[in-house]
Amino acid sequence: MKITGLTAHLMGIPGPGGHSPARNWIFVKVETDEGVVGIGEATTEYHELAVMAMIEGHLADLLIGQDPTRINYIWQQMRRFYWWRDGVVATSAASGIDQALWDILGKVTGQPVYKLLGGAVRDRIRLYARGDLGLPSQGEEMRTAAAEGFDAFKFGPGQYVKPYDDEKQVDVALAVASEIREAGGPDVELMIDCGGIFSLQAAHRLTEGLRDEVGMLFVEEPVNMDTPDGLISLRQSFPDVRIAAGERNMTRWGFREWLEGGAVDVVQPDIAHAGGISELMRIASYAEIHNVTVAPHNPYGPVALAAAAHAAAAMPNFLILEHCRHRPWLDEVQVQGPRVVNGGITLEDTPGLGVELDWDYVNAHPYKALNLRTFHDRDNALPLI
Repeated sequence: MKITGLTAHLMGIPGPGGHSPARNWIFVKVETDEGVVGIGEATTEYHELAVMAMIEGHLADLLIGQDPTRINYIWQQMRRFYWWRDGVVATSAASGIDQALWDILGKVTGQPVYKLLGGAVRDRIRLYARGDLGLPSQGEEMRTAAAEGFDAFKFGPGQYVKPYDDEKQVDVALAVASEIREAGGPDVELMIDCGGIFSLQAAHRLTEGLRDEVGMLFVEEPVNMDTPDGLISLRQSFPDVRIAAGERNMTRWGFREWLEGGAVDVVQPDIAHAGGISELMRIASYAEIHNVTVAPHNPYGPVALAAAAHAAAAMPNFLILEHCRHRPWLDEVQVQGPRVVNGGITLEDTPGLGVELDWDYVNAHPYKALNLRTFHDRDNALPLI
């Protein structure tokens, strides 16, 4: 079997209510001379066109003619044959291709991917919901998620203060957290994604308030993510609060300093950025050595959801998986895919990843540039976030 084609396909996803764009899903299709087609996902905010160019303009030339079932060999080529390593463009392109190769291997062998990874170590992949539906309040988002069977929910730090002031933002975030806790009740596990916007001092006050007043499964990216130093300090100050990070790290090399330095209790590698299924499993093994659990970052489309679920099924230190409910596009683009029931996925024995897409539906939703996340302080300077 040989690879005969490698293409990337963009699908624009509107935000809640069909307003400003929320995502541009990047689906990867790997075709073979035996008619077996694998699909993956390389969705990347703000660098979508560059990722497509990397896939079709560079990696396709490298991989066409090769055996798609030699996954580790191909992964090493995508990593080592190019002088500039890492970076979200190259690793996202490789991530989508890697998923598609596992899909092909599963279809050729007649096995679901999680069995090829050594078999399931759990019967169900637990998901957490987010406030993705555009409802009037975060409390209502929480209640709707609970009604759908989710027992875990992640939220952001609230409407951004303008001009930006991180101490005032702490007050906003704590108010949002209290609203969601009241709406969800005591048994729902909550997470906050801070997006790295707080100084160490503000993050300290936020974490203390969340711990004492709300109760959290984890606090994600509370401080600047350029180095692990702030997280190490915060984790030492709050040994009773799980600190999570890692969605912006690529490959096991990118996680080394964070794990060995004791920066996190939970790592969040992204299957569409960090190196695909192959590397996600290696990162998880590395984290397991340090008694760190894995909660994969995954606010993307159906192929990334399926790929992450297969990896999670075979991952001993898996904690919980992010699920972004982009409706109706998530459901309508799938001819076949994982079924989310009562806040979780139970994988079946469908060969490969178990996802097939409606390519006409993909093509009917064109790319739209995303709005940038911008911050300015009272002097119109950019804060160090």
